[in-house]
Amino acid sequence: MSDKTKEELLEENTRLRKVLSTRFPERSGDIFICGSSNDRSSDGLPESVMICPTYGADYFVVYRRVR
Repeated sequence: MSDKTKEELLEENTRLRKVLSTRFPERSGDIFICGSSNDRSSDGLPESVMICPTYGADYFVVYRRVR
């Protein structure tokens, strides 16, 4: 048996469910990043990202960095 408390196990369960949800958007229906721009800021982050609202959608939304 594990030495973890009930609260620790519940927190771990919640975290793992979120990981699985983002790893398999076709099953969960969660949004996910489906692309990014090649332009990078000085800290290495993309200037824009493309968000797909659900797996199989025929469109995406572009979010741009605001300076």
